[in-house]
Amino acid sequence: MAIDFSLTQEQEALRALAHEFAEREIKPRAAELDRISDPAAIFPWDIYEKGNRLGFNKTLIPPEYGGLGLGELETCLVVEELSWADAGIGSTYFVHAMQLLTMQDAATDDQKERWFRAICEDPEERFFVSLPATEHGVAGNLQPRDLRGSAVNSGPIRPEEWATHRTVPPAEQREFTTVAVEDGDDYVINGTKRFITTGGRSKLLLTWARKGQESTDYSAMGQFLIPADALGVSYGHVEDKMGQRLMQNAEVIFDNVRVPKRDEMLELGKTPAVRGGDAEVAAVFTGIARRAYEEALAYSRIRYKGGAKIIFHQAVQTMICDMAIKVLTARLLMLRAAWQNDQRAGYTAHNNMAKIYCSDVAVDVTSKGMQVFGGYGYMRDFPMEKLYRDARLGPIYHATNEMMMVGQLVRWLASLDTIY
Repeated sequence: MAIDFSLTQEQEALRALAHEFAEREIKPRAAELDRISDPAAIFPWDIYEKGNRLGFNKTLIPPEYGGLGLGELETCLVVEELSWADAGIGSTYFVHAMQLLTMQDAATDDQKERWFRAICEDPEERFFVSLPATEHGVAGNLQPRDLRGSAVNSGPIRPEEWATHRTVPPAEQREFTTVAVEDGDDYVINGTKRFITTGGRSKLLLTWARKGQESTDYSAMGQFLIPADALGVSYGHVEDKMGQRLMQNAEVIFDNVRVPKRDEMLELGKTPAVRGGDAEVAAVFTGIARRAYEEALAYSRIRYKGGAKIIFHQAVQTMICDMAIKVLTARLLMLRAAWQNDQRAGYTAHNNMAKIYCSDVAVDVTSKGMQVFGGYGYMRDFPMEKLYRDARLGPIYHATNEMMMVGQLVRWLASLDTIY
């Protein structure tokens, strides 16, 4: 059986459509929007509406609900091209796609009928789905935006703490403080989520909460489908981020929000193949890396130094070649993970590998690109400083690369004789 790495005609047409849209609608405005000082004023609805009319928020929705019925591979092609122009916009679509994957695997038929159809029939073309999961957590409730000049100092680590590694009492180690309490045919949800992508912009919230006041973090978790305009839902601080500023991240606050029990998702552990969207994360950072490579190559062809274009300088040549190798390798691994997901192989460690490698590549390639640009790379009039800021989110995004390695990837590797 032959191995074919080429895209189908339909896939290539979709990729070309997304690239043309990114070139025409996003790239000319991304830098200007990125410089808006108020993070709550950046979100470019006109760009998102046009993208949604082209179906970019409907790629994973089955045709019977009005969607495009495509797979993760096609979705990754779209996300990569959008991220090539602006990673914040690409990330908005990645997070939305991740929730569609979860709903494909874990939503009831009734939930799919109501919400997939609502996305496809939204007259405003403004339907995004967000994931209110991340919280301050009791153990980590530092309120970092109130931390100024090391005003908070917890003091030195005591010798006995090095021996136990447990510096926080078990009762205070909970990371999920949002609670869903049963009340008749409903759950009543209270809590605050932090860093939520499209918080205040999405129309549906896939919300994680502990079921019951006394439950531990993982023994009784539930995920609930909550309309973004439900009574008791409000939105707090909008994060002022270093990069990816065209993606809005905000606090989502639940104050006695009443959710019918029919809007609780199925228990995820009982579903056949829950996917985590890591291939789409990899697509975001592959897009950044590819754009950085292209910008560096173009610059090296026109910049003179030492009497010659710098593309003829051996130090620049080695960086350009290294960038190209890493971008191509990242893209292949990203597509491998997406293809594997489309085969319904379950959540494989190739997803972890793709996210880890592609995000590390984006940081490395944008850093090398800045080196190629020299002093100009550090200037905001040139593209590389924004690409670097956007890329730097990758290793700490979704889950940190270190968490993915020690949490799951190393267990998978330890169980194999070969990584093939």
